[in-house]
Amino acid sequence: MKFVILRQLQHSELGMFHAYRRSGREGSRQRAINFDGGVVDRVFPSAVDTDRIPLRLRYDTDRGPQTLEHSLKRQGKNWRLEGNCPTDERFAFVEPECLFAMEVDAGRTPAVGTWVVFPKDDPTALVVLSDGATAGLARAGMVALEFDEAPRILRVLATARSDMFTNPGNDEVPAMIKNDDAETETGGTSVPKRLPPGPERLATILGDAGHSFVSAVADIIDNSIAAGAVEIGITFDPPNSGNGRWLAIRDNGRGMSLADLDDAMRVGGEANYDSRSLGKYGYGLKGASWSQAKAFTVVTRQSGGPVVHLGWDRDNMVDWAVDESPLENWEAAATDPGDHGTTVLWKRMKAPTAAPSVKGVPPHVAEIQDLSRHLGLVFHRFLDGDAKGRNPITILINGIPVESNGPASHPLTDPHDVKTLKVPHEGGSSDVRVQPVVLPSEEELRAYHGDSWQAAADKIGYWGRRNDTQGLFIYRNDRLIRWGGWHDLWTSNDEKTKLARVLVDFDPALDEAFQINISKQSVRLPGYLQNRIKPLADDVRKASQAKFSKAKRQPPQPSTPAAPSPRPKEPIAPLVPVTGSGGLAPAPAPPAPTPPSVPPIVVRPVTTGKFAWKVTTGLTGDRSLQVSDVNAALADLSRAIDGNPMATEALASFLADLDDLDVQQALVERAGGA
Repeated sequence: MKFVILRQLQHSELGMFHAYRRSGREGSRQRAINFDGGVVDRVFPSAVDTDRIPLRLRYDTDRGPQTLEHSLKRQGKNWRLEGNCPTDERFAFVEPECLFAMEVDAGRTPAVGTWVVFPKDDPTALVVLSDGATAGLARAGMVALEFDEAPRILRVLATARSDMFTNPGNDEVPAMIKNDDAETETGGTSVPKRLPPGPERLATILGDAGHSFVSAVADIIDNSIAAGAVEIGITFDPPNSGNGRWLAIRDNGRGMSLADLDDAMRVGGEANYDSRSLGKYGYGLKGASWSQAKAFTVVTRQSGGPVVHLGWDRDNMVDWAVDESPLENWEAAATDPGDHGTTVLWKRMKAPTAAPSVKGVPPHVAEIQDLSRHLGLVFHRFLDGDAKGRNPITILINGIPVESNGPASHPLTDPHDVKTLKVPHEGGSSDVRVQPVVLPSEEELRAYHGDSWQAAADKIGYWGRRNDTQGLFIYRNDRLIRWGGWHDLWTSNDEKTKLARVLVDFDPALDEAFQINISKQSVRLPGYLQNRIKPLADDVRKASQAKFSKAKRQPPQPSTPAAPSPRPKEPIAPLVPVTGSGGLAPAPAPPAPTPPSVPPIVVRPVTTGKFAWKVTTGLTGDRSLQVSDVNAALADLSRAIDGNPMATEALASFLADLDDLDVQQALVERAGGA
């Protein structure tokens, strides 16, 4: 159990260092570094019944690294590193935001390890804080990472201080981490036993790496774009058309030679990717294909060259023998690459686990609709010709062009200033471009589009997902790889911030730092970067909230003012006989219509950390005020007034005003979030 623990030191903790106290900057009497309770629970899971954890730690002194006894002492829910307050002058540099880095082997008693403090502007500190593994520092003061979770961080620390930290690429480890009681065994020179993986099982494992149908198609299109294709045609016939469930993705790119095809079909091939490539691991073709089909074939041709093809059949991969059997007539027709290009044919495809359900639309047609919408979002810059250094592309599904739909494509979108942030890494630094935007409100769409406003709202809201797609849209080489949600910036999506989006572009040089996964669908932004994006995102969140507040205060006006109608004449009341007098008098006015009643709000306690309160309206018009246990005082108040319609109505209105001030988000974050 070996961990790396990271923390940016706070002003109140620096009294641990005598040199800081001597400078007169000490702000409190605390003489210890805080350790988050969650970190201690992870690193020392057996410490539940103790108030002190013994440690034997190596650290820097004016005379060089020394090893002394330390301990972690429980302080309420958290802990403090105590037992040694360095008197050394070398720590005169410490100031808030310095990086405290500890490596610890928690599998021994006492635990052994090292700790080092790096200046906040030290290149090592900046590179460590720019790694995606530190994403949790944006919302927590400390993170603990097992060695295999932070290989890059360990490598950087070991490069800077090889005398203190373990290098994961080197068998040698610092003396304090070695088990002194272990005996070293010398082996002979016998040939090592080899256990190659079973091909069928490996194909299944690679196919289960997280692809959906639409993301798998997008991964194949990445290869087409990398090959210079400007037209990509997808054929997805109904599964009852005679050849089962199959799909072909054909492009007019450069095509491949037989040697290139061999490498493309090899699992773990040696393909080299330049800085503009959309590919990364040489996994996409195989992993994406196996995720959707038991068998796939690649047919390709370079200009002036022969047509060549190879395939993999998951049910027939004995000794990794590739399928070179001749194509059937329908396969040859479906995969013809023309003068140059490549076609990927998926055969014996899996049926969807849950077929898309759209009222009045066959599931197969709904699948095509989902695919078109996904590709129109992911590749919108390529479809619009906005991808740097690339020609515009066309994607067709069964002959119908895919329509671009970027997160800021509507003409009423309000773009904020673009900011370029520098993110350090081992090779230097790379730019991250940040573009916050605010979408138009429903009132603005009504005024702009008139009766067709709903179709525009559906499109920019991704067909009912506008609330889910608020947040960050992250691009790699102009290809959208992740969208929606605020990552670790905020813990939940607020209804009133659903118009806020932030476009984030990063360079592939940051792939490792951002922990891009094998299917290019997962990314972790480092805490260092999140702290710089957060104020930019906060501006558009507030702008979104302001639009909701304005709509609440002022009902929307029609786009074209209606011509004033003539004032109606006062109706003349009919005359009716007056009983007993023989005369006539105006008839009494009919009773005023009773206004429709508004259903009272019912208080419903819920258990969640995602929100403190939420007002919802059901399909039948019934309303409920959901109050979670995020804030105990609010939960108690809501229970006390439940059953009093006037009080619950007033509370709901008051909470709506607090939403305009983003108070709910602050309560959720203070309580620890979801």
